[in-house]
Amino acid sequence: MTKKNGRVEFLRFIFALAILFFHIHKRFADGGMIELGNTGLNFFARGYIGVEFFFLVSGYLLAASAYAKREKSTEMIGTETALMMKKKFWNVFPYHLFATVLTIIVNAYFLEKTALDRYHYVVDSWASIFFLQVFGFDSTWVNKLTWYLDVWFMVTFIFYPLLRKHYDVFVKIVCPLLALFVLGYMAHEYDGIAGVDGWTGMFYKCFLRGLSEMALGCSTYSLTRQISRYNFTKAGKIILGFLEIFCYLIVFRYACTEMDVKYSFPVIFVLWVAVILSFSNINPCEKFFDKPVFYWMGRVSLMIYLNQFYAIRLVQELCEESSFAVKTFLCSIVTFAGAFVCDKVVGWFIKNKPISRLIINS
Repeated sequence: MTKKNGRVEFLRFIFALAILFFHIHKRFADGGMIELGNTGLNFFARGYIGVEFFFLVSGYLLAASAYAKREKSTEMIGTETALMMKKKFWNVFPYHLFATVLTIIVNAYFLEKTALDRYHYVVDSWASIFFLQVFGFDSTWVNKLTWYLDVWFMVTFIFYPLLRKHYDVFVKIVCPLLALFVLGYMAHEYDGIAGVDGWTGMFYKCFLRGLSEMALGCSTYSLTRQISRYNFTKAGKIILGFLEIFCYLIVFRYACTEMDVKYSFPVIFVLWVAVILSFSNINPCEKFFDKPVFYWMGRVSLMIYLNQFYAIRLVQELCEESSFAVKTFLCSIVTFAGAFVCDKVVGWFIKNKPISRLIINS
């Protein structure tokens, strides 16, 4: 696999902020819209569209990982898949655990009034801790933001062995059709793409959301490989660069508008085109983003994503009378502070492994 794409890492950070602002708007706008002056835009009332970007990128990276191993034997594909999932789990779990424990503590304190109720709240959070909530277990969904990780793990577990054994057919035929059928079904049955805990009878609606978009992301990798074979002129690169920017502007326009939620489905395809162009590395500004700061922004995007719910709860309970602008500022500050502490604490545990040293003889 090639090195990380600086432009995509920067966009991870931007979309993580969009999701943060969406949840701030959802919590504090009192059912209305917070308008941004006379621009005709509002404060990220549709900022949830950022999750679609993360799913598309996740599908792309999963397909790229499988393609890089195409010459490797698939005889032990079960073991290979299990080891790959183990690695992904431990790459994410410590950061998730930090944010979830803090969210449990804050929620239990402010939402429950007695020690017994707080104890029950903690116990009922068991499925959220281990990424199992999305399967439908009767458990408190403490930090609903983890639904993305739940679905990401589930879809990765399903897709990876298929990608390894039948890459060409799966990426070029199954994934596009799967994405179209599932997105079409959701467009027919639901108002929009958003929503996490709507139960379909077998699984939550969010599983279909992640399944379809990761399938679309897998096909993205194949398309970028085809595009990379063309030798574009300088004018061609400029035109495609402007097209990429235009597509992202459409997405952000949707994120900050009262447009009917049914248009979230065509916006997904616009975002898909933008992601294809971002990963194709044909933008004339590509080298500008090849800097450590953009890779750092991509890395902290996960921590911003995970640490926002307890930050919003704290501001809601402690600064109830403050204005929306003040609440937004405080939520952002607490989220960034939590992300910073999460990075340092988890980094220390990963480096020093105190629990492993306590239990296992090296």
